[in-house]
Amino acid sequence: MSVTRLVLPGAALAPGEVLVPPAVAKHARVTRVAPGEPIELLDLDGAVAVGRLLRWEGGACRVAVDRVERERGEPAAPVVLGVGILHTAAFDWLVEKATELGATTVVPLLTARVQGRRHDARIERWRRIAEAAVAQCGRSRPPTIADPHPLEAFLAGAAGLCLLAEEGAPAPEPAAASAAGVTLLVGPEGGFTADEITAAHRAGFVGLPLGPRTLRAETAALAILAVAQHLAAHSHSLVRPTAAAG
Repeated sequence: MSVTRLVLPGAALAPGEVLVPPAVAKHARVTRVAPGEPIELLDLDGAVAVGRLLRWEGGACRVAVDRVERERGEPAAPVVLGVGILHTAAFDWLVEKATELGATTVVPLLTARVQGRRHDARIERWRRIAEAAVAQCGRSRPPTIADPHPLEAFLAGAAGLCLLAEEGAPAPEPAAASAAGVTLLVGPEGGFTADEITAAHRAGFVGLPLGPRTLRAETAALAILAVAQHLAAHSHSLVRPTAAAG
């Protein structure tokens, strides 16, 4: 049975009864949730209240919370995705899907080939998209959507295992995952310049090829997220290059 999830930012969720206000309960009304059917409440700060609809009270609904789960669906270590800012529809889609794939931070990057200037005006939209995606996919908190960063600042602050989506890079070998997590880097439409790739390598980023085809930037971002997530979950390892023979 599918579960309807309602978002109550900042709510103090605990076992017991919760009265969900009409503005939030409207989604449960639209999806025709009946008494006795499951509902989950999210505070967007790591808590998911698992329960069921007791009854409708006008436009509001009363939910019986059976238990509260914390940090559900969250990765064990940070997963930071830095990606060159794309055109509106592509970056909106990327934020939604990166949320589903477990990114803990999404950093929009200002690079040489990023188009447009008024990127700050889009930040709140991206944050709303991430919150909606959390409710859809069952995570317990949305990723942090950072303010746009110059590429140089992002490279300087990168931590953990640093991977760069790089077409034609040599295949790296497995290595133990870092407790500091993983930092992923993807270029904008048109990719990074040669100088930007060189700067990323100097900052410790390892090139990671994503197959024999040329991927759109938003596709590459999701592919590298999926690769990192799969390796961490199933082999308890990520990747880095083989040390050159001396």
